[in-house]
Amino acid sequence: MTGSGPSKAEQYSKAFDYLLGDIAVGVAAIGLEAGLLVALRDDGPSPPSELAASLGFDVGAVAVWCRSAYAFEWLDRTGDGRYQLAPHMGRFLLDPSDPAYLGGRIRFASLSHYDHDGFIRFLRSGEPIPRSEHNPELLRIIGDSSHPDALVISEVVLPQAGDAIERLDADGALLEVGAGAGQHAVHYATRFPAATIVGLEYDGPSAEIARANVADAGLADRVEIRVGDANALDAIASFDVATLNIVLHETGGPDEHRNVLGRVFEALKPGGTLVVSELPYPDTESAYRTEPVYRRLAGLMLHEAQVGCAAITQGELLSLVSQAGFRGVHAVDQPRESRFMVVGTRPR
Repeated sequence: MTGSGPSKAEQYSKAFDYLLGDIAVGVAAIGLEAGLLVALRDDGPSPPSELAASLGFDVGAVAVWCRSAYAFEWLDRTGDGRYQLAPHMGRFLLDPSDPAYLGGRIRFASLSHYDHDGFIRFLRSGEPIPRSEHNPELLRIIGDSSHPDALVISEVVLPQAGDAIERLDADGALLEVGAGAGQHAVHYATRFPAATIVGLEYDGPSAEIARANVADAGLADRVEIRVGDANALDAIASFDVATLNIVLHETGGPDEHRNVLGRVFEALKPGGTLVVSELPYPDTESAYRTEPVYRRLAGLMLHEAQVGCAAITQGELLSLVSQAGFRGVHAVDQPRESRFMVVGTRPR
């Protein structure tokens, strides 16, 4: 460090670390997409020859990948030349139910490189690019990365939210704004077998997928998937709990955010609980250099901005929920650093 700032060597080291991180993500993404990591989890320590044979791959290519994954510590190597998942990597990379799951984020980071052309287009026009024009696999992975959220909401957040659990256990009703492919609705219906679940989904094809997933789970009698715009929600005092998970920022700008929260307020019964989960954008720009999670969000913004989504900071979200009329508004302690979860109650 010189008197005027970091030295050339320090800046080079920082830039090189970023490059190494990018390569490490690529190596893990290959392992996820090709099934190599799953095979090692299921079969246990294996030499490249056995791993290649089990998947029908070229042994030389598998050996190269194993060596790369070992270099970046995704894998460990035994004394007799077999490779295995490094400690805890099976949970981080392959278990969507774990709050620390990273597999979806790694695949998103890898695929988002192909999204950069879209951002160049966005730079030149300023016009949002519809999600339908983006890589469908990228969009599916975004949904995949949110799988642990429903578990966190049901097991960590709602127990801290007054009588929400008691209401759902007593034939209550839960509204999920932004049902996606229905995985969260299935989880809530399974977790609260006495409750009725209504999922509101803006995208018609996604709603059809959600209905199919609900039917496959044998829950069609208690889970209803509706197609509709949250900005036009017109339910009155119908629900005990309402959740908005990584969806409020997709509804428009600040005016639309206020409108949606106001409509959800009216849809809740007196005493009903609101849970809003959003990306934890910091309130100051300088904070982007303070925590790894904020730096990741700085990259994610490239995708979110070009599809027309607004970044809602933590302070703005707390203010929006309070302005909608909710009481007891506060951020909830929960294990997902990539989420900022806020609860509030409609006054009785």
